[in-house]
Amino acid sequence: MNKLQQTTDKAFPIAPRLIAGGILTFFSLKHFSDPQHFANILTGAGFPMVELNVWAASATELIAGLLLLSGFLTRIGGVLGIGVMVPAVIATLTIAGLDPENLPGGLTEVPFVPPLPLPILTTVTSLIALVLGGGKFSVDKMMAAKKSDDSLQ
Repeated sequence: MNKLQQTTDKAFPIAPRLIAGGILTFFSLKHFSDPQHFANILTGAGFPMVELNVWAASATELIAGLLLLSGFLTRIGGVLGIGVMVPAVIATLTIAGLDPENLPGGLTEVPFVPPLPLPILTTVTSLIALVLGGGKFSVDKMMAAKKSDDSLQ
C-alpha cells in the first residue's frame, strides 16, 4: 500500500479532516469570489507577488480542502493545509498590528481577517490529518481495503 495513504482503523480522524477541509474549502471559494479583498489582506500583511499569491493560495486551499474532506491522499491535503495556514496566521497577526493611519501598499482601510483562533484551528487540524491519515471513513482506507481484498484473491 502507498505510504501516503496508510491510515488508522480509528474513526475519530474524520473530525479534524472535516474541520480543516471545510474551513479551507470555504475560504478558497470566498477568495476566488472576492480576490480583491484577499489581495488587500496579502498587501496589508506585506506578502510579495500579491497577484500570483491570490490565485496560488486560493487554489492550494481548495485542493487541500477537497483532499481532506474526501480523505483521499489525506497526508498531502494536511501538508497543503499547513502550507497555506501558517502564512494565514502570520497575516492575521501582522494585520492586527497595523496602524490605520499608516497603511501599506495604498490601502485605505485595514482589511478584515477572521479571528486568530480560526487559522490556528485549521493548522492544528491539518497537522492531525497529516500525522494520523484519513482514518476509518476515508477514501484512503477504502482503497487500502480494496487492495487487501484484491491481494487475497
